[in-house]
Amino acid sequence: MLLVRLPLVNHTGAPGTESGASLLHDALWAHAGPQHALEHVRVRPLPQGMSVALFVRAENDDQAREKARALLATVLGTGAARHYSLGPLIPN
Repeated sequence: MLLVRLPLVNHTGAPGTESGASLLHDALWAHAGPQHALEHVRVRPLPQGMSVALFVRAENDDQAREKARALLATVLGTGAARHYSLGPLIPN
């Protein structure tokens, strides 16, 4: 199991909220399929958006990042986090 940390930046400049983090957490689980190999999710509000930590089964960091980014892209595409976009990757 490998950790991938993905920051989400809010387009409106508003800070993340606990309720928004909870909704995003649920959306990630709802859209996770076997191809994502998701094992654990943690979402925390930040002053400029959200911090998403996904633990996925993968053989290496590149595969883990690919699976995590694919899942997050799917969730962002549904409008579940419509005010957010993926920020620069955070090193583990």
